[in-house]
Amino acid sequence: MNVFVTGATGALGKLVVPMLLDTGHRVRAMSRNSANQARLREMGAEPVRSNLFDKSSLRHAIENSGAVLHLATHIPDVRDARRREAWAENDRIRDEGTRNLVDAALEFGVSTFVYPGVVFVYPDAGDQWLDAEQAHAERSPLLASSLVAESEVRRFANEGKRGIVLRMGAFYGPGAATTRDMLKSARRGFAMVFGPRKAYMPLIWIPDAALAVVDALFKAPPGTYDIVDDEPLQRRHLAAALAAAVGRRWLIRPPTFMLRLLAGKDAMFLARSQRVSNRRFKDATGWSPTVGDARTGLKLLAIEP
Repeated sequence: MNVFVTGATGALGKLVVPMLLDTGHRVRAMSRNSANQARLREMGAEPVRSNLFDKSSLRHAIENSGAVLHLATHIPDVRDARRREAWAENDRIRDEGTRNLVDAALEFGVSTFVYPGVVFVYPDAGDQWLDAEQAHAERSPLLASSLVAESEVRRFANEGKRGIVLRMGAFYGPGAATTRDMLKSARRGFAMVFGPRKAYMPLIWIPDAALAVVDALFKAPPGTYDIVDDEPLQRRHLAAALAAAVGRRWLIRPPTFMLRLLAGKDAMFLARSQRVSNRRFKDATGWSPTVGDARTGLKLLAIEP
């Protein structure tokens, strides 16, 4: 199959593309500059000069593709995250970019469109299990554009196509900048895990997230699914797992209000209790995470300072 991928060199794409190539599929990847082209060629993908906001270039890029994986994001650096304007490019990718991609995919008869959203759209539900079939999504300034992207995928599906949304937990694992920062803080005695101690935090090991994208592409019926660890941990247990990973008996966990100071009031959804289940996706595809929870995942990570 010919698969067109956006965000092919990002945290998710750089794992997904080799999986596709290793199974004999041809990958055409969106490229916006020569440096990006070189990286894509090294991966074995065919770079295509295109832009999410240039419809004509997208038509050329998508032509003859059987599927589109829309993995592109532009998440701002932690230091800039509290500035609303720092999210403008990411919002545009999700909103205008997804709409343009869906238009092009429909025009050229693409059969499958996969978009990785976020589970943080769910409300705070204490210890209640949540999934896309039962829980309603709550709009907030930083998450609204992801819900817009989801609506575009549903528009694709309403045309009789296979539109798939994968609501991802927070990425952690090898190569994740957030994980490196979290472990760095833990070595200094702090668990940068915000929210009530008994609140659940939905996470997903990045290689398992990538595998979920590939399994969705080839096995999932159209719909919205949740991609998270088998067992989300409460904040208190995640802090304990961090302490164990860096060889400390315990860590200081900053109060929840510090999240507002560091990331802004629009990011307070990160303190919600969201015990999200991956059961529907497992039942639909046979996918299963290789890392069941963060206790196991953090043990697998290098803990050298």
